[in-house]
Amino acid sequence: MLENKSLIKFINQEFSKSQGAVIIEKINIYKEMLLEENERINLISKTTAGDIEDRHFLDSIQLIALIDDKTHSIVDIGTGAGLPGILLAIAGCKSVYLVEKQAKKCDFLNRVNNKLGLDMHILNLRMEDIGDKQFDYVVSRAFAKLNKIISITKKITHKNSKYILLKGKTFLDEIKSVNKKRFNINYIDSITSPDSKIIELSYK
Repeated sequence: MLENKSLIKFINQEFSKSQGAVIIEKINIYKEMLLEENERINLISKTTAGDIEDRHFLDSIQLIALIDDKTHSIVDIGTGAGLPGILLAIAGCKSVYLVEKQAKKCDFLNRVNNKLGLDMHILNLRMEDIGDKQFDYVVSRAFAKLNKIISITKKITHKNSKYILLKGKTFLDEIKSVNKKRFNINYIDSITSPDSKIIELSYK
């Protein structure tokens, strides 16, 4: 069962009682599956497994407050264990695409998808091979530096797309590489760490 009071408080603030109960139930199932699979393949760092609810789940689900329309398409690039994409799907986002190049991880993501009935789209591809589909939101967590993320997602974004990216202590250095004439940049405090930021980018 979920034990982190901050995670439970966030869910109770953002959702109705009935919605929150379903979300908590699904996160509990995901937690169990993730920790079990993490013994076989490296999905999350073993050093953070004991703090999974704060370090991974709360960190990911906080992005739901920045998704204006849950029917809009979201692509989670380099999703790995499904973070933050699975948490956004659990929280009610209807068109979530998880991009992961490792087949073993995609097998796990598909099992989670089926178990939780989330109807996500699991893409066992490199970013370069996604094709010409464009997304409304690009999200990522612990994947790549900002300049690389922007570079590899040029073809899959449109003029109204938004980037919502979880970043740690290096965010100030990374933001230097972003073209300020091309992007509006918004910094949002992370609720999980004073050293972290959520970087929101939109095209000018």
